[in-house]
Amino acid sequence: MSVAEVHRDTDPLFNGTHSGATGLTLRDKGAEFKSCGAAAGLAIYNDTDGSNGLVTSVDSEDALTCTLAGGTLNTWTSGDEYSIYKTSAYNTKISTVYTDKRYGRKVTKKGELVDGLFPEDVDLDEHNENVFGPGQPSRA
Repeated sequence: MSVAEVHRDTDPLFNGTHSGATGLTLRDKGAEFKSCGAAAGLAIYNDTDGSNGLVTSVDSEDALTCTLAGGTLNTWTSGDEYSIYKTSAYNTKISTVYTDKRYGRKVTKKGELVDGLFPEDVDLDEHNENVFGPGQPSRA
């Protein structure tokens, strides 16, 4: 049996503090949004007022526009802390990796393993209780 390791989007791609005017444009001097991978469609959270939404555009290295809902103000106010994630929602499944139970090697497709092992690592007599070692009865 192989062991599945599910990777989820729980670590922010960006986090910091808004330093601009009140509104829907998030500003964080020195954030480098464009060059570090921020894009439209990423999940954004205003950790201070509890609102969240999606990035709608990345305006510059230190500014982006978004939609916000579900919080107390649903806007950015100077000093608000934020988190931006790699997907469109926090805790989204990013990938699954399966681990070979004998040697610990990893694969991305469960079908690459046979009974939790790479095909070349499966012993022909692994499930035969009457075989004890070299020189003993083998598979015909």
